[in-house]
Amino acid sequence: MYEQAGAFLNLDQAARAQSDWFRCFRDDKDFRSFFKKKKLLAKGTSLQVTVISQIARAIVDCIEEGEPDLAPTGSEVSDIMKSATDLATKLTAARPSWLTPDARTRSFQEPLRKLQTMPSVVPVRTAGRPPMTQRRTLIIRLAHAICEACDEIPIRVITAVVARAWEETLERQVYEVLTATERVSIRALVEAKRRNEADSENTAHLAMSRASIPRNRTSPVPDTRTDAQRLAQALDIVGGCADGTAAIVLHDALSTAAAELGLEPDSAEQ
Repeated sequence: MYEQAGAFLNLDQAARAQSDWFRCFRDDKDFRSFFKKKKLLAKGTSLQVTVISQIARAIVDCIEEGEPDLAPTGSEVSDIMKSATDLATKLTAARPSWLTPDARTRSFQEPLRKLQTMPSVVPVRTAGRPPMTQRRTLIIRLAHAICEACDEIPIRVITAVVARAWEETLERQVYEVLTATERVSIRALVEAKRRNEADSENTAHLAMSRASIPRNRTSPVPDTRTDAQRLAQALDIVGGCADGTAAIVLHDALSTAAAELGLEPDSAEQ
């Protein structure tokens, strides 16, 4: 099954929809029943290919990578909460004279408070959880993969897939792995993954947008005019005032001030 899944993933989307691997799952009675759900039926073959591609990926990952990402244990969460609380206590006791001001900012303190109360974005998994066997690993990976594709964790579909590798697999055994608590945890992990991916995409788009804005690399042109040329232009400007009286007064005042400073307008500009 591993080789078939790998070969299927090497096909493009159109070829996958025509492959024997796709048809053997699509035509399975449990898959047919699953794909007839109203919200899935409306998305047609495209969603079917996506779901079966996710199943193939889960099979390959099960062999190549082993255990999927799991929710944390209670002790793992408690350790982080304790470490965050210890850090907060030490920061409170530290003298402001040497502690970096950043440690007292809201942008630092608020995440630290969250780490003290609930550092995990998903429910913790129960203690005494059975060790991962390959079948159990595949069940968990299939649940993650299908949930990512369509927000569903179909027990019968997962049982049908696992039974191709372990024929004796029963629906009851899949339920024993995918308990209600486990399914809640998987959904939370999938949602957290989506948020992280969305945040990463938004950050990347923002960075690309900023990078695409052309920077003005043109150096300012130096002003090479002489003081006499500047004075001549200034006299032209004030002399052009719409109010004739104002033009005369300003022109005379500027001329007088310039003369006192020893400046004369450039005749070429007059």
